[in-house]
Amino acid sequence: MLPYIFLIIAFILLAKGADYFVEGASQIARYCRVSQLFIGLSIAAIGTSAPEAAVSIKASITGVNGIALGNVIGSNITNICLAIGIAALMKPLFFETSTIKKEMPFMVAVTVLMLLFGLNYSKGGSHLCIYSRAEGIIFLLFFIGFLFYLSRMAVRDRRNNQTVAQEEKYSIGKAIGLTIIGGAGIALGGHLAVVNAKIVANMWGVSEKVIGITVVAFGTSIPEIVTAIVAVAKGKISIAIGNIVGSNIFNILFVLGIAATISPISIESSVIFDILICLGISLLFLLFSKIGKRFGKVYGIILVVCYILYVILLFHK
Repeated sequence: MLPYIFLIIAFILLAKGADYFVEGASQIARYCRVSQLFIGLSIAAIGTSAPEAAVSIKASITGVNGIALGNVIGSNITNICLAIGIAALMKPLFFETSTIKKEMPFMVAVTVLMLLFGLNYSKGGSHLCIYSRAEGIIFLLFFIGFLFYLSRMAVRDRRNNQTVAQEEKYSIGKAIGLTIIGGAGIALGGHLAVVNAKIVANMWGVSEKVIGITVVAFGTSIPEIVTAIVAVAKGKISIAIGNIVGSNIFNILFVLGIAATISPISIESSVIFDILICLGISLLFLLFSKIGKRFGKVYGIILVVCYILYVILLFHK
């Protein structure tokens, strides 16, 4: 019973942590005169992706390649299908022009890069040398480029918004404090969720790759899911969308880049199917965003159903 109790505690920490995090981050955006989209793509994305980074890097160091790679793939699928899907069921999501034209296409592009690197067959033939250290470094260089793009976005936001909002809800110190406390709650909750979800999964007797793509990925994506739901409930839709897009970019370029740089990742070639699913979901997300620049309940249902069907397929392969 203990793992289940810890899972409940993890969910409480994640829910309250996300509440504080979104509130504090949105106030920081107002003080710094940057957009909520920027906060979503940067602070929120990096903060909520901390569990993915911790799990995949640790898995890479210990040679558990199935979880190191599966966690990244599964988290990106979960982020779009569940975080965006559930948020769209709550209320329609509207996309900013730059998200549709720049950030989302870049997310799709780095997913394509993950697929291309994954097609690097090793000499043995039975396994794929998914990512070498050189490929990991390439991912990290792209990540540095993405950070440079974010810095330019911040400068542009400040130039376009020269005045701070008249009525701030909190002082800047309290806003930063809320963000740090919320981020800590998300990190701790995500850690408890992952550890105890793995224990429960092992009790069920499923494979390492399936554990990585489903249970561990879902556990590490809980911060993104909860943050997106809380952000939408508070009317901070740009933070919710930016958080998911930024997290998926961060997972591939930084998390996978660091993991591959630490130790080259080799895994069975069947994982290419899962990367293709990840790419397909990313393309579907981009396509839906271009249709009327909004996500309604129909799109939300489609994404959630896609996730359920994918998980069913995984457990019956």
